[in-house]
Amino acid sequence: MIPRNDHFWIGLAVSVFVTVVAYALLLQLGDWLSAGASRSVVFKPRTLALLAISLNVLPMNVFRRTYRTRAMKGLMVGVMALAAVWFYVYGVDLLGG
Repeated sequence: MIPRNDHFWIGLAVSVFVTVVAYALLLQLGDWLSAGASRSVVFKPRTLALLAISLNVLPMNVFRRTYRTRAMKGLMVGVMALAAVWFYVYGVDLLGG
């Protein structure tokens, strides 16, 4: 029996949604830490973006446990696309070019 909401597009949407929300929350966390500390706390945007992308392991585990294989495929495609965009934007700095 196919679980409810087991669609490729749902996984793709979840991957983008989780990444955008996590990035915004991590930016807010940096601002909150800067306001609470006596000095400025600054995180690099590339680090925050990589953390936001990697937080997709949480919905991936939910999809795996509930046997939503199509949604998990969409989630993985979204994560790979976001990782490719991250590497395109920040890869030049990492490779020293």
